[in-house]
Amino acid sequence: GDLLVSPTEDPAPLPTEAEVLAEADRTVRALGRVALCQVVRTEGSTPGRPGWKLLVRPDGSVHGNLGGGAFEALVKRDAERKLGEERAPAEVKRYYLTESAVQGEATGMVCGGLVEVFLEVLAAKPLLVLCGGGPVAQAVARNAVLCGFDVLVVEDREEFRAAELFPASTRFFAVTRDYAEDFLAGERGRDVHIAVVSRCWETDLAALAAVARQSDVERRYLGLMGSERKVRRSREELAQRGVDFGDELRAPIGLPIGGDTPGELAVGILAEIIQARSAAR
Repeated sequence: GDLLVSPTEDPAPLPTEAEVLAEADRTVRALGRVALCQVVRTEGSTPGRPGWKLLVRPDGSVHGNLGGGAFEALVKRDAERKLGEERAPAEVKRYYLTESAVQGEATGMVCGGLVEVFLEVLAAKPLLVLCGGGPVAQAVARNAVLCGFDVLVVEDREEFRAAELFPASTRFFAVTRDYAEDFLAGERGRDVHIAVVSRCWETDLAALAAVARQSDVERRYLGLMGSERKVRRSREELAQRGVDFGDELRAPIGLPIGGDTPGELAVGILAEIIQARSAAR
């Protein structure tokens, strides 16, 4: 936006286009999404030039410059609206630097030109959280990376957090056996998919209770691996703890495609996650 400086100070240099893009990448990694606005065409007298960029973060803060003033404030408002939408398509929007406009948006300015701005929301990859690092989780992780997911493995056993068991991009979070740690704390703002595939029903319950506790993430999928009997017992125990996921919890996990090897189970699990993700679009 506009720079406010003391008359005795030199103004701070505006960030370069490359610096704005680098900051957009950092913001997506930290906050899950950001709106990027870029001037793509101008006519007449305008404060900005093609190629100028502005990013708008979910908290309303900005980085970059489109020329300042009422025009930039309008673009920022439109970017914030896009950030609030569930699925925001990219668009080119026209702004007239006049008091009124026949088409497009008037800014109230008197420059007399017009500016077209490309607005898009950049979002992080969907995140798959695997509570458990055994053979099924390993197979799910390998397939998930191929399907465009980031993978986070949450495990209390060190030997099942070994990097050589998982794709190179996998991240790990060490928890105690009761999953007392907030392993989702750094994932706010992302589309989170959770598969509970731990080694026993006690750790399954601990993981599910921890998921319920960390309710401020965008949960797009939650599944529990196990037999019908195990699922019933788990739901009963969770209810006694005051936790009820209702229909959100998909259990037993995965589409019933047949097969019982880790690889076959992984295919069914990931297919169900992709199906749920596609249905939400």
